Amino acid sequence: MPHPLSLQPETVPLANQVAGHQNVMSDASGSLVIKLALAREIAFYQLVNSASRSSSLARLKPFVARFYGTLRLEGRLDGVGGLTQDGLDTEIPESVVLENLAHDYTHPSILDVKLGTILYDIDAKPEKKERMEKQARETTIATTGLRLTGAQTWHAASESYILTPKSFGKTIKPDQLSEGIKRFFPLPGDSIPSFISLSPSSSKSTSTSATSDTPTTASSGSSEPPPVQVTTVTQPSISNYVDHALPPPLLLRLLDLLLSQLRALTDVLKVLEARFVGSSVLIVYEGDASRLSDALDRYDAQQALLASKPPRQTYTDVSDPDDDGEDDDDDEEDEEDDDEDEDGSTSSDSDPDDGTRADARKSRRCPPLSVRMIDFAHTRLVQGEGPDQGVLKGLTKLVELVTERREAVRIQAEQVPPLPM
Repeated sequence: MPHPLSLQPETVPLANQVAGHQNVMSDASGSLVIKLALAREIAFYQLVNSASRSSSLARLKPFVARFYGTLRLEGRLDGVGGLTQDGLDTEIPESVVLENLAHDYTHPSILDVKLGTILYDIDAKPEKKERMEKQARETTIATTGLRLTGAQTWHAASESYILTPKSFGKTIKPDQLSEGIKRFFPLPGDSIPSFISLSPSSSKSTSTSATSDTPTTASSGSSEPPPVQVTTVTQPSISNYVDHALPPPLLLRLLDLLLSQLRALTDVLKVLEARFVGSSVLIVYEGDASRLSDALDRYDAQQALLASKPPRQTYTDVSDPDDDGEDDDDDEEDEEDDDEDEDGSTSSDSDPDDGTRADARKSRRCPPLSVRMIDFAHTRLVQGEGPDQGVLKGLTKLVELVTERREAVRIQAEQVPPLPM
């Protein structure tokens, strides 16, 4: 369960943000995301949160970040314990408070994929509609229903992230999308060119935002990705990333799980009458090979336990180690058994190994994978109008791309000799 949100210390910019607006914040613990939101987005989160279990909207809940409520700036502290509205010339919009999907990971690899063929809302002005239609035609949106918005992939050898900026996804052609998926799921021998670099010394503490809008020019005839201007965040620079840590058999297990999640999400959206204009699917996985392997083992054990129980119409959230497939509204109130010692002190207070126990506890909480839909500022329910075909088109293409990558990984995995018994 996330730490209670407090007013001190100040909120900080969200780390590990790969796309979207730059006014997203986090609380001091890093477990919560605080994001300015329009009324429609807040209403959508509230609808999902309160949906009856029998509704089609409730089936989307496992694929939406946990919603904890809203925050509104009512004024500023005046220095003597009071509240003043001096300096607040305009009304400050509310913010949604959500779980930080990257918080339980040690080295989160994150991919943001924008879904849908329509980039404008029904009440958009004609000039914006024309601009968004042009953008859809000039990117992969119109033909495939998706665009790679940004990504970071953990590279253990350099202790830094391979960053894929927004400009990459905006300039590639549809037949180059597989290059973006390769950047996110590299095989050990792949050479991945650097577009933005982080130095090993700063990568652990730097917010790895890959949202640069550096202008680039796409090549029309080549299947190679277009040249992307390199933005060096810190030195030294890495021209190509090699020696990736995830072995093919482990990467294959991850891709199999991802495909099952994407297909489950597709099944949900096929019966949900809504329009998700501007929404994305966010994919997060653990970049540390050892922790990913342990997390996948825990998931497999969890699935074996579920298989031994009577069948239920439930969905297991693979990013929640405590999700046993049972719908329990009280789960969010449960505390971890080992958060508190017998004398009532927290593990962080009594840890003689300077965080070793806390790190081990976080390792046990680390999920293998998270798949969530995000960004609902222009989402609306449309009863009687059917599902969002543009979003389904994008998901179908994403499944196709991941399946293609899985096949390449499978071939490599079959060449890996089995471990000795």
